[in-house]
Amino acid sequence: MEENTVELIDYLRVIWKRKMLIIAVTLVSIAAAAVVVMKSVPELDDNSYRAVAVIRIGKKVELKASNNIPSSIAYIENPGDLLETLKFKYGANAIENGGYHLDVKRIGAHSMLKLILEGPDIGVERVLGELIDKLIDEHRKKAIASVVAYKNFMKSLEVEAKATQKNIDRTEISINEMKSKEGDYMVNIESSRRAETKGDMTGGDRSAFLNMLYLKTIDRERELNNSRTTLQNINRQLMMHQITIGNLEDYDTEIVGEIHSTIVKPVEIKKKSTIHKIMLAGVAGLIMSLFIAFFVEYLEESKSKSKRKGKLQG
Repeated sequence: MEENTVELIDYLRVIWKRKMLIIAVTLVSIAAAAVVVMKSVPELDDNSYRAVAVIRIGKKVELKASNNIPSSIAYIENPGDLLETLKFKYGANAIENGGYHLDVKRIGAHSMLKLILEGPDIGVERVLGELIDKLIDEHRKKAIASVVAYKNFMKSLEVEAKATQKNIDRTEISINEMKSKEGDYMVNIESSRRAETKGDMTGGDRSAFLNMLYLKTIDRERELNNSRTTLQNINRQLMMHQITIGNLEDYDTEIVGEIHSTIVKPVEIKKKSTIHKIMLAGVAGLIMSLFIAFFVEYLEESKSKSKRKGKLQG
């Protein structure tokens, strides 16, 4: 208990001894924090203005680069990514042009975003409208480009469907011709059966010819079935793609409702946040000053001990 009391007194003695250092470091920390915070917080007039709008992000068609197979309908730009990119792409211009501040929030997990623009005058509504018009125009161009690529893909499917249909027609004609040859050959065999003199050899040749025709017919019929299946799949894809193209017209990026503007007072939360940051800087400065004070005291004690040891040894 006695040692603890002495140590506490020593601590208080050091603090009192170095009080000017502690006060100076603490005040410097508070002043530096105040300068930094005041520069980072935008100055607001007695009245500021706020414009709010909600936009719905449109969608486009994506094609896989590997085999040009349509993957899915996706957002023109991911709403989550737009939370940051909108501030850099459009918010920077707004700040440069009139001291406005743009904030973007996502409404739930949906494709809708809330844009909030604050500034010193009633022009926030006009500026926000211009930003939204730029975004809608950019998204419209991207959507049109995706539809063009998609339609080109559909044209390639239509060409493939026509080529498959021609192949089906040729295969059907070939099958009919082979079946006709088979029928004619069977008639000739019946008419000449009694006049044959070398029945065994001729019969073997006839059997081989008929087998060849039969195998060729089987191969062509298999090819015909595969071609018909391919054509059905292509036609099914074309029908689905037509539906997709029709739906895309309803997926443009657009503003939901109208832009609303209001007059707001300076935000008290920002003032409280500024005071809170300055207080934290003051506490941090106090802790740092105490550390410096005790460290300086430690150095002086070490020097005095070294001097005393030198005198005793001398």
